[in-house]
Amino acid sequence: MHSENDIPRLSYFSSQSQKVVSTANWEEIFSSKFIDRLQESKRTEGDVWWLDIRDATEQDVDIVSQALPIHPLTAEDIVTREPREKVEVFPKYYLISFQTLVTFADGNEDGGRPRSAASIFSATPSSAGCYILVFKNGAVTFSPNGCGHINRVRDRIHRLPDPAILSSDWICYALIDDIVDSFEPYMQAVERESEAIEDQVFIIRVDDVKSLIPRVDNLRKKVTHLIRCLSGKVDVLNGFVKRCQAKDKQPIFPDGDLLMYLGDVQDHLVTTMSSLAHFDEIVGRSQSNCLAQLSANNLRLSLTINEVLSKVTVLATIFVPLHIVTGLFGMNVEVPGQDVHGLGWFFGIVGFFIAFIVLSCYVATRYKLL
Repeated sequence: MHSENDIPRLSYFSSQSQKVVSTANWEEIFSSKFIDRLQESKRTEGDVWWLDIRDATEQDVDIVSQALPIHPLTAEDIVTREPREKVEVFPKYYLISFQTLVTFADGNEDGGRPRSAASIFSATPSSAGCYILVFKNGAVTFSPNGCGHINRVRDRIHRLPDPAILSSDWICYALIDDIVDSFEPYMQAVERESEAIEDQVFIIRVDDVKSLIPRVDNLRKKVTHLIRCLSGKVDVLNGFVKRCQAKDKQPIFPDGDLLMYLGDVQDHLVTTMSSLAHFDEIVGRSQSNCLAQLSANNLRLSLTINEVLSKVTVLATIFVPLHIVTGLFGMNVEVPGQDVHGLGWFFGIVGFFIAFIVLSCYVATRYKLL
């Protein structure tokens, strides 16, 4: 068993060595002089470095603030885990704060990409902040535990056809692109579930409608959660691209081909939001149809009960007078024909009762009471 202190939380990448060094504590970083490399890399052209800190504590932020020119407001946002997505510009760097999805469904730490699309319905993902600090020749990221974006972007760096493309701005773009792409499995799960519910609404049995309503409510809650997570990214990305395209833009912002990459991410994000809005409309229509079927079922049941009760009332109206008559003569009084031998009086009374019942049923049927 490894203790929490033995789990590598800090990782450092340099384009010169093309290696990732993962450590568990800052002592190893100090002993390896990684801080000195970070400070030197600010003045060395062609050396792109990337430091990632997972589940950063206040002490981690203080150490990075001492090594790099990080503004106290940035450190405060990271320590307090500010949930608001934004872009902030400082003299030596710019900060991008994005919310990503983190889930431990299926027992993996790929937060944003579950093993199967259907796993979104077994565990609701939670939002966590991912903070990207982009300097001239390097980047510092503060990522949450259960986030797989860092490993995927590093794999993407190793697959670059031209190493000259790599820059701190490209790392920022790749992280943003991967965060947006990480919603795709959830989109596929929502699409399949919404289509399945829409098909079942019209063929499901009346008795099973009640069991479908919680399923629709659960799906709609997840769609709302995804829309809320993506809506802020649209504004942040639009503002980021506008600042990069401005004539009086800050020199720290990227330009050139990276703007085309960011435009591609914008298009993907807009398409994703449009698809979510479409799925939300489908789920809302399915929910309305479920409630309408349930209401119609209740109405039919109510009409059936009223019809049965009306028939029972008519039958009670017919038999209650007969019961009263038999009850009266069941007391200690003289019964007609009690002194007469034979069963004439008995069959006469029974025949009268039968005639009364038949006549009453005829009248009730004619007036559609039965």
